[in-house]
Amino acid sequence: MISGVFQKAWDIAEQWFPNRQIYHRSEGQVRYFELSTTMQVGALASVVVLTGWLCFTTITVAFHGYQLSQQTAAMDRIRYESSRMVSEAMANEAATQAMFESQVEEFRSTANEFQSRHETLSQLIQLVEEIDGDEYDPSPALEGGRLLMAATPADPTPRRARDELLLSISHPNAPEDRVSSLIEQQDVVLAEAEDAAEARLENLRAVLRLTGLRLDDVLAENAENEGSGGPFLPIASSAFGTELDMEDAFSARVARIATRLIEAREIETAVMSLPLGVPIRGAYRETSGYGARMDPFTGRPAYHSGRDFVSAEYRTPIYAGGPGRVIYAGWRSGYGRAVEIDHGYGFMTRYGHLSSIDVRRGDTVRIGQQIGRMGSTGRSTATHLHYEVWNNRQTLDPDRFLRAGQYVQQN
Repeated sequence: MISGVFQKAWDIAEQWFPNRQIYHRSEGQVRYFELSTTMQVGALASVVVLTGWLCFTTITVAFHGYQLSQQTAAMDRIRYESSRMVSEAMANEAATQAMFESQVEEFRSTANEFQSRHETLSQLIQLVEEIDGDEYDPSPALEGGRLLMAATPADPTPRRARDELLLSISHPNAPEDRVSSLIEQQDVVLAEAEDAAEARLENLRAVLRLTGLRLDDVLAENAENEGSGGPFLPIASSAFGTELDMEDAFSARVARIATRLIEAREIETAVMSLPLGVPIRGAYRETSGYGARMDPFTGRPAYHSGRDFVSAEYRTPIYAGGPGRVIYAGWRSGYGRAVEIDHGYGFMTRYGHLSSIDVRRGDTVRIGQQIGRMGSTGRSTATHLHYEVWNNRQTLDPDRFLRAGQYVQQN
């Protein structure tokens, strides 16, 4: 069967490619050569094979070229995407770094502000402690009436908040929100200190109003007596040793509070020098007030320059109405045995009709210190104390100062 098929195919080939003779004539000579069916079929097969090979190789090369171009394009896309992603990553890194540096700088600025505020606030606290350290010790005559212990807190900064501020400086790496929170606490402390300073001044002014004195007159009298001068120093320089930046709101508030505290210290010094204490303790009564009265010896109207106190006990102890220096201790016409005490700021108190004197001229006395005993020496009808308050050589009503002393005790 196979041979039959082969034979049939060969027969077809002989029909299409019969034996051919090709003649070639040149220079009178004729030559020919014969192309058999086998040669023709072989040549055709060679041509077909060659053509197929050429087509195959051409298609293969073209296909590989297309694949290569596709791969190249894909590689280009990958390189582009990689470059874009690297650029975005670098941009994000730069933005993150810039944001981090900005946050670090902001934190440093906030921390520096807190540090500056802390130092300024610590100086203010130190100023308050120095001012409080200058106060007079309370005495029995004004027991419970130490002015600044009752009227306002001795330290306007709450202890708990102040401790937090003093401890916070030991944590310089605290988060920014912690520092911001501490700055807010500083503002609260500063507001409380400002309110306390204002209340402190108001209480002092209230005491002076009760005495009927003008603050400016009292301070001016002290300046004239003690003398003043020297170079001008802003409040920050004198209180803190360095000049505060008044453009900064916090520093300006601190300077304002420091001004109030220093003003309060000056006023307090004046107030605590006033004769606010009662010169007699225990049961007593007032028999003659300040001003016009009927003279007990002549029965005619006369001016009474002080107040008379009567006690149930003879030789009742008499106490200094305020701190000061004894400028007279002895016999004085009309007053009998008398003691006179200079309290500064132009104030002087006189204690008359004493039976005995316990101090000497030049002695420094504190408020409530015993200076003598009640008696009836001099121009006197019975045992009593004649008590006078003087300011700039003019007598004042002692009752005003006694009321001011009661205000100190009650507040």
